[in-house]
Amino acid sequence: MSNLPSGTKFDIMNLLVKQELSSQGLAEPLDVTAAAVRRHLETLEALGLVTRRKVVTQPSRPTFLYRLSAKGARVFPKRYDLLLGLLVEVMLERHGPSEVAEIVQAAAQRLAERVRDQFARGDDRQRWELLMDWLERELAWQADVAVDERDSRRITIHHCPFQDISSAHPAVCTTFFTTLIRTLYGDVPVQHVPTERPPACCSLLVETGILRN
Repeated sequence: MSNLPSGTKFDIMNLLVKQELSSQGLAEPLDVTAAAVRRHLETLEALGLVTRRKVVTQPSRPTFLYRLSAKGARVFPKRYDLLLGLLVEVMLERHGPSEVAEIVQAAAQRLAERVRDQFARGDDRQRWELLMDWLERELAWQADVAVDERDSRRITIHHCPFQDISSAHPAVCTTFFTTLIRTLYGDVPVQHVPTERPPACCSLLVETGILRN
């Protein structure tokens, strides 16, 4: 998500991770006035990052309690990569690399089937843009894309769900994203290559020109 809230707005969201709070309940730990908190909350609510509900504590003076919305909760990173890394290690020990690759491929295919309809329209360029937007939005993917003279696209990945395990188990990242790209975009060659721009995670070379040959 771009343009993340900062300063007091982020501090407010950080408090709302744990519980619902009123503007007064937020003002005290932040050491600011309740009026200032309400102004920040209005902005956060307009951005869709927090929601509120009315609680009647006194007949003429309702209190509003604020909480993070689903969109707001996505601002905070989750350590799914840690859990994934542990699962991969256990599966490798018990089943070996080939079976783990099959499991990762099956997971990517299942995910692709769930969202395939989103990519069933448009030409090559439109499908590519839809795929890049979806990867960034749904998988916390951050990447740069460059097009070479053969009309292939090199994706330099700066952050992905496999960031912590890709160095030890690069086949997991390769298998997952190759399957996604070939299922959702087109049946094209995808090559996993070391990055030349640290601290980027890795690069994928996608031979997109083959679809127009």
